[in-house]
Amino acid sequence: MRSISIVAVAVVTLLAADGANAQESFFNKRYCLSPGGKSGILNCSYNTWEQCRASVVGAQHCSENSFWKPEVPAKKVRRPG
Repeated sequence: MRSISIVAVAVVTLLAADGANAQESFFNKRYCLSPGGKSGILNCSYNTWEQCRASVVGAQHCSENSFWKPEVPAKKVRRPG
């Protein structure tokens, strides 16, 4: 019974970590859809300007995410061989 509890905790921990990465990547895209009016939350889930513009409704508008950082490609590790 104890091993089942340990496995359950491990699974929940892994799922929570994946959720955090998904959340971070959702808000890390290059373009944001801004709501019309004074209040609202930016939706920074667009890779291209065209994707953002296609989602505009009413007074909404697109802008570049000021916090966007390009993804750095993984470095290739050369292994002696």
